[in-house]
Amino acid sequence: MGTNVIRRYKTGYARSIMRCFVGLSWLLTVGYCLTGMDAASAQTPDTTRAPFVEGGIYDKPFIVRLGGRTSIGGYADFHFRAQREAGITEETTFKVPRFNLFTYSIVSDRIRLSSEIEIEHGGEEIKIEYGVIDFEMREALNFRAGIILSPLGKFNLTHDSPQNELTDRPLVATEIVPSTLSEPGIGLWGSFYPTRHSRITYEVYAVNGFTEGVIEGAQTRIRDGRGVLEEDNNNVPAFVGRVAVSPLRGLEIGGSFHAGQYNVSVEEGAKIADRHYLRILGADWEYRRGALSFLGEYAYASVDLPVGFTGFLAEKQHGFYSQIAYRFLRGLGETLPDAGVTGVVRYDAVDFDTAVKGDALRRVTLGLNFRPVEDAVFKIDYQIGESADGLNNKTPQRAFLFSVAAYF
Repeated sequence: MGTNVIRRYKTGYARSIMRCFVGLSWLLTVGYCLTGMDAASAQTPDTTRAPFVEGGIYDKPFIVRLGGRTSIGGYADFHFRAQREAGITEETTFKVPRFNLFTYSIVSDRIRLSSEIEIEHGGEEIKIEYGVIDFEMREALNFRAGIILSPLGKFNLTHDSPQNELTDRPLVATEIVPSTLSEPGIGLWGSFYPTRHSRITYEVYAVNGFTEGVIEGAQTRIRDGRGVLEEDNNNVPAFVGRVAVSPLRGLEIGGSFHAGQYNVSVEEGAKIADRHYLRILGADWEYRRGALSFLGEYAYASVDLPVGFTGFLAEKQHGFYSQIAYRFLRGLGETLPDAGVTGVVRYDAVDFDTAVKGDALRRVTLGLNFRPVEDAVFKIDYQIGESADGLNNKTPQRAFLFSVAAYF
């Protein structure tokens, strides 16, 4: 009987994989035939058309200055941080959190390869943040494989320090998503234009997904369950995707998801545990008009807990941020004609357990930054925050930050 169960499991799993490949092949074939984009438009980035994701992997300054088959660029980030918690100085230090290198190569008319290598904390950690091969068939249907920036919310796709108006990343993008989320995978992406002034973009991938690190500590922490790049811990793909709608210029609304099994349930063909899933849903919004910008993001995570963990670890978490910024003093004479100053206010909130009153973070950030050119920024931030433990005991937090970031 045990042999029959294993045989049926293997047969069903093989059929599922075959159906996935048949479906993918059908989509590629139909999309190739029905949608339209000539080969010439795939050779180089079209700088007259809106980028697929503004600030994403194909919207970098060095790409639009492309001069040969391969181009190299990157960005550097420098911080000074003075932080106090409950009236006690926790940190006063200089940091070089990251020095990132981009590469972009045109392999053929329809194939291009891009990557980002992140060097963190002065060289203590070096990793490939993304490295993808794209096969461009039509604007509405393209194929991607490699280490993918998971489209779970927009911030994970546009997290570069020189782009963002504040020094620290939003709490929801580090605690719930968590940014930067890179996963090996394969999938499709593209864009449609329902009307002359509107656009719909999508990305959907099969990826390795998260691991049991989500629940291996005394608390449920999604960021601790990020998978390794070398292998899938349970041999069961997860799925991630995002659809964004831009009904008019300057406005974009996006919805995203990440769903998959995080634990190991089968070992050497035998079932050793029930399957347990992590599901994350996200929403993001952005509106820009002239000097004003308003953006934010929300994420909700649901963890399917094993027997014995229910009531002990959190099953549901969520968080959001909302930010408004206004740029003024555009152009400072002939010396700095492209300069500008931006005032920013952002509110962050994360709840690590929706079933209890505490276990949460709140933060308001006031920022002022100066851009001598669009690709470089000097930032001054002041954070007013508060953390609450599981019993809702609150601890005030304050921080002053100065940072410099620039593309090259």
